[in-house]
Amino acid sequence: MERIAAFFCPSDADRARLLELDETLRRPRIVTYLAIAVTLGVLTPWTGWWVLGLLAGLAFMYEVLIRRRLQAGTTHPAITVLAGFVLNTIVTAVAAVITGGPASPLLPWIVIPIVSLAGRFDARGVWCGAGFVGLAIAAVVATDPAAFADDPAPAIAVLPLALSLGVFAAAMMDAERRQRTRSALDPLTGLLNRTSLLSRFEELAEQARLSGDSVALVVLDIDRFKRINDTHGHARGDAVLRALAAAIRGELRSFELAYRLGGEEFLIVLPGVDLEHGAGVAERLRRRIAALRPDGVDVTASLGVSAARGDAVEFGRLFDAADRALYAAKRAGRDRVETATADEGAHAGGDGAAAPPPERRGSGVSRTR
Repeated sequence: MERIAAFFCPSDADRARLLELDETLRRPRIVTYLAIAVTLGVLTPWTGWWVLGLLAGLAFMYEVLIRRRLQAGTTHPAITVLAGFVLNTIVTAVAAVITGGPASPLLPWIVIPIVSLAGRFDARGVWCGAGFVGLAIAAVVATDPAAFADDPAPAIAVLPLALSLGVFAAAMMDAERRQRTRSALDPLTGLLNRTSLLSRFEELAEQARLSGDSVALVVLDIDRFKRINDTHGHARGDAVLRALAAAIRGELRSFELAYRLGGEEFLIVLPGVDLEHGAGVAERLRRRIAALRPDGVDVTASLGVSAARGDAVEFGRLFDAADRALYAAKRAGRDRVETATADEGAHAGGDGAAAPPPERRGSGVSRTR
């Protein structure tokens, strides 16, 4: 399961894009449902009313079951979307078999989901989907080879339709993906940057409001990073940032998101994680970073953690609390984890005493890194 999800969504940016575009595609999907419903109404004398019921079942399956699962923050959104695509293709193929097999007027509809795949995945996903559609068309033909031999034109005509849709959709979405990657990814570390942060967090906040789940934020800052640059040079400083980014990715689950905010500061978003478990994730990261020694450089990091649940999940308050905890970690000696809530001061993640609330960023007092 992990390998399949990683194949279709190999990075945090791919997962964020899938979830964002699924919401964007909802209106075109509903228009498609309505267009198919009207067409099936016209074709009722040839196909029967039961096909309309089949369409209603497919619409319910995606809009209620699959979409709800995506909104709830499923661990592998790519697997959920692929399951919907496979089921859609199979049901459409079955409808084509029952309504005429190779000569069915519904046969061309098998290729429609290819366009929706292009809205979620890169070219690999589109071509895998096109291959599956080709197998579905072959299966429909195999149910009545005599009918295909008598009039092969309808089934054969579907093949270039599937190919052309796949080619054009993959090309257009690949161009969109390259543009999105340039704007949404940090070029040095490959992590997400600020561009997509707020829109993605608002989706997670809405999910938390609906489900009552918790969301945790971790703000991470490399200790004395300016000293690393001054002592070892900026090239080695960049190597430290890349190594740290790889360590962050290696410690997170597939649906957890990591952002480089700028310089040596990073933000980690943990859906479905409360303050206690968020502090545990941060502590594992702290230990992993302390053991890195990238390019022979000793590196430590300070981390601040905050969390909220349900209606209380709001980015500004959560980020301010995590940033306040990060200040406290710096003041308490660095290389440590501290936590804070939106309404309270920062608290040590270990056995240390609570630190007083530090000055806010932008107040004229700079942070000692």
